Amino acid sequence: MLTLTQGHLRQLETCPRRYQYTYLDHVTAPTDPAMLERQRWGTQFHQVMQQRDLGLPMADLLREDPALETAVNGLLAAAPELFGPQPDGFRQSEHRRTLVFNGYGLTAIYDLLVLGATSGQIIDWKTYQRPPNAAQLAQEWQTRLYRYLLVETSALRPEQVSMTYWFVAPPAAQGPPTPPSSITISYTAAQHRRTEADLQRLTDTLTALLATGNALPKVDLAQGHCIHCPFAVRCQRSSERYGLEGVMALPAIADIVEIPL
Repeated sequence: MLTLTQGHLRQLETCPRRYQYTYLDHVTAPTDPAMLERQRWGTQFHQVMQQRDLGLPMADLLREDPALETAVNGLLAAAPELFGPQPDGFRQSEHRRTLVFNGYGLTAIYDLLVLGATSGQIIDWKTYQRPPNAAQLAQEWQTRLYRYLLVETSALRPEQVSMTYWFVAPPAAQGPPTPPSSITISYTAAQHRRTEADLQRLTDTLTALLATGNALPKVDLAQGHCIHCPFAVRCQRSSERYGLEGVMALPAIADIVEIPL
């Protein structure tokens, strides 16, 4: 049974061929060194937050990176209600949930999940600046899948579930640090039904494409996705990715899938 995460769904909907290269063929794409460094910092931040929630020491990790300590302390000061004692309910960092859906295993790993008798709060840490607006976030597959799975695997109703993104960026080289910010997205029964219908459509499409035994189709060039794709050269669409001066257009940091611990 194939597993589908929010990253799988996003790439499958954007371009089936990119999904194939990344998740079926396991092709490694070139990566900007600066982007790798941002990913490393983000992974460390997630590790620190997980260790804090587990009551494990963080001193060694923070000692290695003063910027990391500044970011963590900034978040703790901005959202103290998230980190206070919680005698009742359920709370877990890096919490995994899986649901069998239409022949696939839908999977989500929550950075932090806080459950009460009549509420479910999903927390996600994002380690980049310039957060998108709430309307854009609500359309992202991470938001949609995470809320859907929580409702389908619990007794909670959609109206009792919310997802909050906290944006924590590493301090800039100059100037004061950017304070953490958050966006909370609620959920409705209508959104739940729409997500289920889109999941059904995508999984039906993937099943049909895999059954042919052929390479999965490429996205229509008119969609404009190739200019940001690391597989443009492999797909012989490099002219869409490289400008006249040969400058490579790298994907936005917001499009990078964070690696779960």
